[in-house]
Amino acid sequence: MPTPSMEDYLERIYLLMEEKGYARVSDIAEHLGVHPSSVTKMVQKLDREGYLVYEKYRGLMLTNKGQKIGKRLVERHTMLESF
Repeated sequence: MPTPSMEDYLERIYLLMEEKGYARVSDIAEHLGVHPSSVTKMVQKLDREGYLVYEKYRGLMLTNKGQKIGKRLVERHTMLESF
């Protein structure tokens, strides 16, 4: 199971990919209010855990596992906001 911090990243990456079709480290850092180096470390961890595929200088893509969790997090967030 991803940690709460990992979930924040997965949700943001999922949303960026839905909006733009891609997610860059700089975009993630801007939206989460963290340094790009922190994003890179987390993205590498998410890659090792199988939630996404990260290639330096080429970007990242969510795996099926990452997409399912990202979608679930966005849906949960939306549902909580509606209450």
